[in-house]
Amino acid sequence: MMTYITRRRFLGTTGVGLIGLGYAAGLPVAAGDEAPAPKRGGVLTIGQDENPIGLDPHKTAAFSTTNIAEHMFSCLLKWDATVSHVEPDLALAWENPDPLTFVFHLRDGVKFHNGNVLTSEDVKFTFQRMVDPATRSPWLSIFSVISAIEAPDSKTVVFRLAHPFSPFLNYLASVRYTAIVSREDVRQRGDLIKGGVGTGPFMLDEFRPNSLISLKRNPYYYEPGLPYLDGLDFRIIPDEGSRMAALRAGTVQLTWMSRPDSAAQMQDVADIVAPEPTSFARLILLEFDTRKPPFNDVRVRRAFSLALNRELIVKVIWRGKAGLAAALPPMQAPFAVPSSEVSGLPYAKEDVAAAKALMAEAGYAGGFETIFAVSPANYGDVQIAQIVQQMVGRIGIRIKILQKEWSQLVTDFQSTESPISMAGLVWGPDPDTNISIRLDSKSTVNPGKTADPVLDDLLAKARQSYDIAERVKLYREVQQRVADMAYIITPCAAAIRWEIWSSKLQGYQALPSSQRVALRQAWLR
Repeated sequence: MMTYITRRRFLGTTGVGLIGLGYAAGLPVAAGDEAPAPKRGGVLTIGQDENPIGLDPHKTAAFSTTNIAEHMFSCLLKWDATVSHVEPDLALAWENPDPLTFVFHLRDGVKFHNGNVLTSEDVKFTFQRMVDPATRSPWLSIFSVISAIEAPDSKTVVFRLAHPFSPFLNYLASVRYTAIVSREDVRQRGDLIKGGVGTGPFMLDEFRPNSLISLKRNPYYYEPGLPYLDGLDFRIIPDEGSRMAALRAGTVQLTWMSRPDSAAQMQDVADIVAPEPTSFARLILLEFDTRKPPFNDVRVRRAFSLALNRELIVKVIWRGKAGLAAALPPMQAPFAVPSSEVSGLPYAKEDVAAAKALMAEAGYAGGFETIFAVSPANYGDVQIAQIVQQMVGRIGIRIKILQKEWSQLVTDFQSTESPISMAGLVWGPDPDTNISIRLDSKSTVNPGKTADPVLDDLLAKARQSYDIAERVKLYREVQQRVADMAYIITPCAAAIRWEIWSSKLQGYQALPSSQRVALRQAWLR
């Protein structure tokens, strides 16, 4: 039975926690011992691994852009401190009078960095811009569900949806998807690639590509007393060893690592906080081209899956600091199949004899040669490809690994250029975020070109239900179906990054999603 979200429920609890329930298993890591009282002032220097691909939050899905934009822009909603519920941000209250209508009431007195007052017309413009094909937003298909947006007065925004869409509120709490921009600012600049004004706690001061992004405190910020810091300086330091050295030397006070070994080396360093990730958000996803032989044969895909020893991959590549995963990362509990139950899914436990039998039944007793595209841009991906190469070699699948630059691999992945390709998916605000994009036959991405009416129907029901228990049941059925048909292989899930910081940074907490929004509440002692 469908459960509608009422105004009373929202105002009473200030939100729902869909993906947030997943974070409950991985609560944010506290900064350490009891912190002293917050202190105003100081500029935090951050060792950043990647240069942002521009600063326009509507034009790219790049993680590196979100890392900066999340401090400059706000959304209608935001995640709470445990990332378990959405709560008010630019919208102080909202209501859902029927499954197709959401009404938001904006906070009074919010100003953009240029001093202009936020109005409902800016919110309306934001979403119109994202669904305008000329913007080329990667999220166009997500928000095509919006059939109309109304701004009846300066403080009220009404969204009308074409059909029920349960991920809606979670997207509205994520800068990566719904950063609210200034209509006037965009019209003056044309785009925000080189920066723009938002309503976030920090505003752009300087952007030197491949060198420095400097943000300064927003004097108009609407949360009383925040932020404590006068600014954030992001120094672009691609080399992991150099970032470690900079943190040790004190020239940066916060950075992150991609390798578990690097993070482990910092754990015993004096005055360094190096917590272990408590939940795994980066899902490693191996896609087949299911349109063409040999991977259009489910028996071959199942044989491939049975040939893998996933536990060994976790142990060898990640030193045990990763988890088994189905088609959703473990962080997205309760929707995700827990790591401890993954081996119980169809064809998910190593059985080489059964794999060989399936290969023979499919007419490939002598095996075949194929291409596996992967990028060295992220730690673990090439190493996983190499160990998979050895494992499936035992059943006659002879893989040639094709290493590509990251942008080329993304193109390959999305356009299905290679028979096999693999990439890691970062955090999504809702269980629907990545799984529908990757597996729904109507998705414009769908890297494996999966076309399964049964799966499509399950995904549609899951995204249109507002009942959390029903959604959990449906997403578990989705993962069972994906494993049974072996549409994709998920060798494991790991942390997106290992965050490490100086003990001088106080009041900060790392999140499994690698969002750094908590910096607005952090300070330097």
